[in-house]
Amino acid sequence: MKVIKRKYYILVAVLAMLGGLFGATGGNAQAAKADDAFIQEMAQQYQAIRDEFRGQYDSDLKRIREDYEQFLQKSREDQATLEKLLDEDLAYLTELLREDYKQLQAAYGKQSSYRSKLQEYDRAINPNYSSGPLWKYSKESTKSYSSSIHWKFNNEINPNYSSSLMWKYSNNVNPSYSSSIMWKYANTMNPNYSSSLMWRLDNESNPSYSSSTMWRYAQGGISLTTAREQMATIFANARKDLQAARDEAVNDMNRLKAETESSIIALRNNSVEKLQLQRAASLSQISSIRERNFGKGITPDKLQISFDKIRVIIDGEIMVFEQPPVMKNGSTLVPMRAIFERLGATLKWDAKTQSVAATKDDTSIELTLGNKAAKKNGQVINLDAPGQLVGSHTMVPIRFIGESLGATVKWDSATLTVYITTTPEESGDILPSETEEPVTGSVTTS
Repeated sequence: MKVIKRKYYILVAVLAMLGGLFGATGGNAQAAKADDAFIQEMAQQYQAIRDEFRGQYDSDLKRIREDYEQFLQKSREDQATLEKLLDEDLAYLTELLREDYKQLQAAYGKQSSYRSKLQEYDRAINPNYSSGPLWKYSKESTKSYSSSIHWKFNNEINPNYSSSLMWKYSNNVNPSYSSSIMWKYANTMNPNYSSSLMWRLDNESNPSYSSSTMWRYAQGGISLTTAREQMATIFANARKDLQAARDEAVNDMNRLKAETESSIIALRNNSVEKLQLQRAASLSQISSIRERNFGKGITPDKLQISFDKIRVIIDGEIMVFEQPPVMKNGSTLVPMRAIFERLGATLKWDAKTQSVAATKDDTSIELTLGNKAAKKNGQVINLDAPGQLVGSHTMVPIRFIGESLGATVKWDSATLTVYITTTPEESGDILPSETEEPVTGSVTTS
């Protein structure tokens, strides 16, 4: 009897196991159909997010590269302009001073008392005579002379010169340069880069990735409702985090772009200032030697250096702007603050009303951006074009300068040069026009 009962229990257990096995197989087959639809839906949502942020990345990278290339090209053009002007100026000075030396030798060469004086002057005006005044200017002007003013500027705009400003900018634009801004941005959006945001999202959406949300669903660890809720939260958080990472990268690049451009432009302008000071010191020393030895000094023409396509010269001095003049719809627009302050006016900007108030002595000027009517001491002045922002700078038509502060403004269409003088001329202002005759008379090299 015991044997029969034992066999009975064994039979019941076996039947229960078989029933459970076949029952589970039928349930999984039904679940697999649900898995296919839901898993496909989650895969499509993931793909949409990946494509969206990859598209953003590609668009951002294209713009960032274009910004970099444009500024690099502009910097190279500025350097080439500087080099050309310095080479021409050194050639001009060398020829001028050498011709002067010949005349002095013709006048004093036969007198033995002047031999040492002529020799001193000859050495002073020789650009190749080490430690001589003209050599010092020549040295600082040469970009190939290590540690010279020009050499330092040229290196800072060289993307291949390690640690330069342009090298740092170039590397951060490069998504292949390890730890750069764009490298981090690219990897964040890369589903194949381990531990990246997109990699984690890819894994959570993958039913074959162990321990992921979709894997737990596929394994029957969580229900369809739970899986859907969890994936909705995962996708929402992923979008938020990916967008934040994208915004951070773009903001970092915009900040680096602005800092690099500002630093290089400041270095360029500072280099020009130092070169002008060295030129003045060298020529002053040369003139002193000449005056001491021959009774009279020498004053060469000024060197005018500008990197703007449209130049502004105030009382003989060429202006260097952070925002250069521009031509818009036939009107030449110039930076109001820089020029007004150069002419002795004080400006106040009202961000709320988008207006500028300027005062000089008894004259008050009011101008609102976008409005072609300005005011001088309450009287309306009609502008050729409204004041407008270019970058962060208020730009106004050049005629407005003359009418507001009483300066004489002349436009040379041949050389794209604005001449501003603070002493009024009887002929009045000559307004900018494409058909206007060029200003007559010689113009210094610039």
